[in-house]
Amino acid sequence: MSTRSPLQLTKWIAQATSALVFSVSMVFTVASANAEETTNRLASNRLASNRLASNRLASNRLASNRLASNRLASNGLVETRLQANSETADMLNTADGREVYSYIVSCALPEGTTIEADVPGAEDTAPPNTIYSCNKGHCVFSGSVGLAEHWIDRRLDQKGQRWVTACLLARVNHYGVTEIISMRGVAPELSVSPEEAEQYSLQEGGFYGNLFADGDGPLDWNACRGKDKAASPTNAGLELRACAEPDPNDPTHTVCGFKYAGDCGSFSQAPERHACLTFDAEDGTYGDCIATEENTHGALPKLFREVITTYVKH
Repeated sequence: MSTRSPLQLTKWIAQATSALVFSVSMVFTVASANAEETTNRLASNRLASNRLASNRLASNRLASNRLASNRLASNGLVETRLQANSETADMLNTADGREVYSYIVSCALPEGTTIEADVPGAEDTAPPNTIYSCNKGHCVFSGSVGLAEHWIDRRLDQKGQRWVTACLLARVNHYGVTEIISMRGVAPELSVSPEEAEQYSLQEGGFYGNLFADGDGPLDWNACRGKDKAASPTNAGLELRACAEPDPNDPTHTVCGFKYAGDCGSFSQAPERHACLTFDAEDGTYGDCIATEENTHGALPKLFREVITTYVKH
């Protein structure tokens, strides 16, 4: 597994911003499908944290494919057919880049929407090894959650950038294993059934930020620790989820390298700053969560309403 710097991850995410469909010739297709009730919310979170890029973890794929707003987000994702884009072709030309791209598409577009690309030399693959498929150089990337469907034909606005970022961060797994999670938030696409809420009741944490912002600055990725993660971090179901857990060697960051914002709410026995101003007990979602931005004037707080709260099976 290769090792890349956060700067490289920044570069690749930048390459994703001009249009979600980037690379060699691509075809956008929409297929009707009857989605199961929880398909949009229960995600196989195999995107390992070292692929999302932290300063301290190897093979930081997300950072190596950084979604800079001045490219990927600045245009719509698709037309009837798009020609090769030299800047974004690099992303799909590597297995790391294709994996990151597959999660972008999965988070942004709804189920039944697929993006296809001809990528010469791409290795054959299919689920469950990856969430996309490639066969003889023809790759198919499928939508799932649908947090930024408007990106198909117009630029990705800041709200969309933040929702897609929250989804990507929520699906990172430090251990590189597949864990089913329930993602919840105020976006309609993240509403869950009573059955899902009952079955997935252990609260891990909240995730928010904007990976599409400022391609030259530090990564804007943040996490706060949820109630059950704070109470029993090794509880079955939570032991393989570490991205909302503070790093013992660097309590300003999580184990996955995200900026650690503290507990999401006021529930820890020990005195602890909490990150989020609101919590909807009925929906199980945090909101108005704070991140600290460093600049020449010191630390400035930023407020995020686009927050995804994750739960695992009890």
